[in-house]
Order: sequence, then structure tokens, then C-alpha cells
Amino acid sequence: MLVLILGLALFFGLHLLRELGLRQRLITRIGLQPYKGVVALGILLSLGLIVAGKASAPFVQVWVPPYSLRPVTHMLMISSCILLVAGALPYSHTRALIIHPMLAGVIVWGSSHLLSNGDLASVLLFGSFSLWALGKIITLELHHVSQRPPSRPALIWDAAAIVAGMIVYTVLLVFHGPLFGFALLT
Repeated sequence: MLVLILGLALFFGLHLLRELGLRQRLITRIGLQPYKGVVALGILLSLGLIVAGKASAPFVQVWVPPYSLRPVTHMLMISSCILLVAGALPYSHTRALIIHPMLAGVIVWGSSHLLSNGDLASVLLFGSFSLWALGKIITLELHHVSQRPPSRPALIWDAAAIVAGMIVYTVLLVFHGPLFGFALLT
């Protein structure tokens, strides 16, 4: 469990550098490109720790999720994948309507997984990501860091987000077992 917690702490710490007032200081000290490289490597390391920590964590039941919620999890995951992709694409109506769609996708991802996973490691993993994304949206809005597109949205970007989001969802569905140790298709 310690490896999971260390990975989460590193991931969130790196993503909170701006809010902690450290981002600009580090960029000034080492330069923008080295800063991006160090942060990217740190995030990759944190994700590795999170995956390894979750895989090796002891199973401690916190609650028993009803099996009937699994289809709800899948439906929410489709919307999560679409939101995650929409946040990376320019000028979609989704970006114009939803504040920080990528972070909203993380909230939906984490919350949907809590519907189907009741063990302590899952609660830590998915609950902390959902809370972090919610907190990040709040702090970005307090600092007026808007993600809204600067020009008129176009439906083609929404269609691209839906198609790409469905592809991402399908890949995750098919390869969930090899990637995360729990097969969704049997």
C-alpha cells in the first residue's frame, strides 16, 4: 500500500506545483524545457508506482459494490473517455460548455470505478483522483485559468471526440486485463 501512496503523492505533488507557487520558480531556475522533461519523467515514475502499488496492495474490503452497478460503470467510462479526449481537442462544443473537460473526465473515471471497486486500494486510487480533479477545477477557476476555446466551436471536433473517445474506451475494455490485472471481457 505504501508504494501506491507514494505514487499518488508524487503524481499530485507534481500536478500541484503551480498552486504551491513552485512552478515558475523552477522554470526560472532550470528553464522551461528541462522543467517539462523533469515533470514528465516524474509523472511517468508516479504512474509506474501507482500501477505497481495497486497491483501489490493487500485486498482490504471497505464496501461491497453491487454487481448491478457494473453496467453503470461502463456507461460512465464511455463518457469519461469522450471528456478526456474532448479536453485535448480544440474548439469543440464540449470544451465550450464544460469547464475543464479533461478534469471532468477524471472525476467521472474515478467515480465510476468507485461504483465497481470497494477495496481500500481502489478507494484510495479512484477517490483521490476524483477529489484531486475537483480541487484542481476549483483552483483553476479561482485563478481564472479558463480552458474555453478562443473561437467558435465546431461540431467536427465533438464528432472527433466521440469517435476517439469510443476507440479509447474499446482499447481500455479489451486490454484492461493485461494492463491493470482485471479482465473486463471474459
